[in-house]
Amino acid sequence: MNEIEKIKINLLYHEVSDDITESGFQNRDNLPYIHKVKDFERDLEIVKNHIQKTDEEIIFTFDDGGISNLRSAEMLGKERMKGYFFITTSKIGQKGFLAAADICKVVDYGHNVGSHSHTHPMIFKNLSYKQMLNEWKTSKEILEQILSREITSCSIPGGDSDKKTYESACEAGFTQIFDSEPIVTLRKMNNSEILGRLSIKNNVTREELEKILRLENLSKLQRIRKLKKIIKTLIFPLHQYLQNKKNEVSY
Repeated sequence: MNEIEKIKINLLYHEVSDDITESGFQNRDNLPYIHKVKDFERDLEIVKNHIQKTDEEIIFTFDDGGISNLRSAEMLGKERMKGYFFITTSKIGQKGFLAAADICKVVDYGHNVGSHSHTHPMIFKNLSYKQMLNEWKTSKEILEQILSREITSCSIPGGDSDKKTYESACEAGFTQIFDSEPIVTLRKMNNSEILGRLSIKNNVTREELEKILRLENLSKLQRIRKLKKIIKTLIFPLHQYLQNKKNEVSY
């Protein structure tokens, strides 16, 4: 994997809702990623001001495909900002998730739709290469049938990835692969771009978000991310068990 010194600031969100039970996966892990509408409006204002001052491109991305993505897509569209919405395709049309018609509306608002795998395995890198490829190809095919266009972007579910995760996404035909690494330099593998993202939790303050956009705390975020990876590796069997138990566990 090669790194290119090109700065790409991509923000990672999930749900925008005043009701924690409205949208997306109903488990405790998602709670820090459910933003109230007024807080997301504030974030949009902060990002818009930053863009006006710096002329930088900042991309909003949303994982899972929860029904609140329709609200987020409309809010972004009104501000003429671009979003990437990554869909867990096995959940399409289920309670709390976008239906096929909703996904078409997201595109109509001017946004990009991509794959977030088919079933959202909690530890994606623990799958075999064949299983990964099936997750990507199934999801890609479903979205292409809904939108009648080629799907070229994806994001990796669960936050954990390894070399075969990227290789499988490349083989499935994705040319833009978003992960959850706090990396702002563009990476390349084969003919695909690998893009990191800065995760925004619902307790972020105005000052903290402004610092994130200025990349003032990037090294700190990277150290925290590295430490979490080490801890997960050390306690892998327990981590795997807990992730499987938490998947689809109600609040």
